[in-house]
Amino acid sequence: MIMDNYTKKEMTQDYREITEHIKEEQLNGAAITMLIDDVHEHYEVATRLNFKNSKGHYSDLLSRLVKTYGH
Repeated sequence: MIMDNYTKKEMTQDYREITEHIKEEQLNGAAITMLIDDVHEHYEVATRLNFKNSKGHYSDLLSRLVKTYGH
C-alpha cells in the first residue's frame, strides 16, 4: 500500500480549487451542499478503510468547507 503523505499545503490547495470552482460555476446552496457531501463521502471511505493520512486531509477540508459555506 502506498502511504499518502498528507500536508496542510495540499488541503489548502484543494480548498482553494474548490472555492474557485464554486465561484466560477456560480454554484447555489444546493450545489454547494452536494459538493460538501462528496467530500464527506471521501472522508467516510478513508475512515472505513483506515487511511489515516487521507482521513486527516478530508477531515480538515470538510471542516473548512463547512465553516465557510455553513452546516
